[in-house]
Amino acid sequence: MRRRGEAGSATLELAVAAPAVLALVGLVVLAGRVETAHQVVNQATEDAARAASIARSQTSAAAEANTAAASDLSGRDCRHWNLSLSGQVVPGGVMSARITCTTSLGILPGSFTTSARASAVVDVFRGAVP
Repeated sequence: MRRRGEAGSATLELAVAAPAVLALVGLVVLAGRVETAHQVVNQATEDAARAASIARSQTSAAAEANTAAASDLSGRDCRHWNLSLSGQVVPGGVMSARITCTTSLGILPGSFTTSARASAVVDVFRGAVP
């Protein structure tokens, strides 16, 4: 049995709760999108640094790093990405890669930029003849 004055209270509760629930779902989607993009960029950066460290020359190091990064980022939502590489391909040298990626927020409007840096050591026995 309904009391007088309670008519429409469920509708009012829904009208108040629905925007809060939708905002919470939007924040969860946003957090997932940001974390996924950061993990993808981290992996691409590590692969680029490793590819550069095993290249045979300084010239091919940039090409190998770019190919490795492009392979990891292809099919992803990185609208624009940039790879910068530093270091020397010499035994014991360190090759460092930094990738900056601008990606969309999925179903939400806007975009954000994430970046990562990774380094890999060039093999100290490179070029050693047994």
